[in-house]
Amino acid sequence: MGLESPDDQKKDAFGRSQSRSGPAGAPAAREALLRAGFGADEMKEIAYNVAVMDFLNRSHTILATPARPMERMPDQLHVRLLRPLINRIMKGHRFRGQAAPLDRVPDYPYARLVRAFPGSPIAPTLGRTLEEMWASPHLTRRCKLLMLAVVARGLGCEGCGQEVAAALRADGLADATLAQILTHLDAPELDAAERHLLPFARDTIWYEPAPLQRRARALREHLDTPQLLEAIGVAALANGLCRMGAMVADRP
Repeated sequence: MGLESPDDQKKDAFGRSQSRSGPAGAPAAREALLRAGFGADEMKEIAYNVAVMDFLNRSHTILATPARPMERMPDQLHVRLLRPLINRIMKGHRFRGQAAPLDRVPDYPYARLVRAFPGSPIAPTLGRTLEEMWASPHLTRRCKLLMLAVVARGLGCEGCGQEVAAALRADGLADATLAQILTHLDAPELDAAERHLLPFARDTIWYEPAPLQRRARALREHLDTPQLLEAIGVAALANGLCRMGAMVADRP
């Protein structure tokens, strides 16, 4: 096993802070990278990649996707023999991303995260992900917004919370009702799916795999399969976006 360079160690520490500490650790994590000589664009790109891993870890964990076969693959004999060839192929496909302007200015909730990557190929990729989440019909827009709000509240991300609250207000939800929902995860105005999914969203913030998987299995009694899969995706994405948002928000 090769030793990590000091820069790699700093990037790893930044990623751990984003995943484990969330918004509370964002200022110190950013300053540590800035002192190490990383630029704002490099820092944003690292934050995006950590957010992708947050999403993948949660979605695979909640679904209890077997990871052992993939983890063992690098140690298999045929893979070890092919490492030099795989390394050459990987190096041959490396390239620096080209400027990729957005087709249109995003105006959906969390669009500010897309705008945080001006000119980067990340912007259109992240934009498509968010557009498709909002367009998907299996859960209501309000349910998705409330799940995002619960995650933002649980992580203490004021910027994300304000953005989602504004979207809910525009959709007709009173601030007092939202405050009650975020405090108690319940309110007379909630529908059946929201009552089940808001506690689930909260449990995805800081979780133990087995209890979270049991809660997801219990949801099958109340949701159909497309709704459950979308709920898992929204909750996983909410965690990645909120953690990333604290790292890239209002940065030059």
